[in-house]
Amino acid sequence: MIETDLAMQFKNIHQRVTQLMQKKIDKYGLTLGLLHIAIIVERNPEANQKDIAEEMKVTEGAISTSIKRLLNLKVLKQIPLESDMRYNRLVLTELGKSIIDDYRDHLPNIYKEMFNEFSQEELLKLSSFLSKINNNLNNMRN
Repeated sequence: MIETDLAMQFKNIHQRVTQLMQKKIDKYGLTLGLLHIAIIVERNPEANQKDIAEEMKVTEGAISTSIKRLLNLKVLKQIPLESDMRYNRLVLTELGKSIIDDYRDHLPNIYKEMFNEFSQEELLKLSSFLSKINNNLNNMRN
């Protein structure tokens, strides 16, 4: 069935892009999940571990382990809250900011290479097809 073949190709593309990104951040000792947590901290500087767990739809225990790893890797640091010194907030270190910047700089390069031999017309057609697929998936949710 052609639909199954196409769906498998989408899955393979996603896995390959994920592998390329993981390869890029391996040098920092990070996983994409840990990087995602660092990006959440960057985006929500007031977020605590509970907020991060809720956003990622995981337990606070799972986040706690990941946060400890990010602290050990010097990607995050804890700073006492001014309002209550018993509690800490998480902030990105300079290394953490550098890793996120490196990730953000690398991703467009992957996309550019991925579509390297496509004409503008082919890219527009593909975009139209993918929009239809996304619309179909959105309609399935409702």
